[in-house]
Amino acid sequence: MIRGRRPLAAVALGVLLPLSSSCVVVGSTPAPSTGAGPSGTATAVPADEATAVEQDMAQAVFHRVNAEREARGLPPLSWDDDLAAVARGWNTVMAERDRLGHQDLGSLLGQEPLGDLEGLGENVFQATGPVPAGTVHAGWMRSDDHRVNVLQPGWDRLGIAVLCADDGSVWATQEFGRTAGAGLPAVASETPPPEPLVRPEDDGPRCG
Repeated sequence: MIRGRRPLAAVALGVLLPLSSSCVVVGSTPAPSTGAGPSGTATAVPADEATAVEQDMAQAVFHRVNAEREARGLPPLSWDDDLAAVARGWNTVMAERDRLGHQDLGSLLGQEPLGDLEGLGENVFQATGPVPAGTVHAGWMRSDDHRVNVLQPGWDRLGIAVLCADDGSVWATQEFGRTAGAGLPAVASETPPPEPLVRPEDDGPRCG
């Protein structure tokens, strides 16, 4: 059960200080998470169970990701419904537990419907009050760990989900995928520079 609405002060703090964390796994050895939180994996939730604004926010972030990649000379990522369903399921777990963290990405590799992937990356985000899609995207881009995933040449697929919880909080997850046998560059660990940030605006669709 997602909790009742929080005090206004907490909402204001969440708008100013959203929280986020990133993780990468290639093959069967997951990299250490940068933040503690829920463990295990979630049941995938189809995108058609998301509200219209949640879907609009996910698509807005997706297009901003590809705008950033284009500005850095990187190929665009393809939208992946299966990865988006995994992302939505994980948002639900985090919101119900009221804890930001990563799922066990290693356990997802080789499992349907992600059986053709050889690598996964995950960015997660939480704010205690309603924020627009631009805030979610800019928050990830302004963080070194998350920017590595957004601008990763070793990914070719992406699914995103946003959850507008009943208590006013916002949860978002990006699931990046690496298709086996696609001839992609190796997954890089270098941190891309913060500039150019081509979509820094705190605008776009929002919860509420």
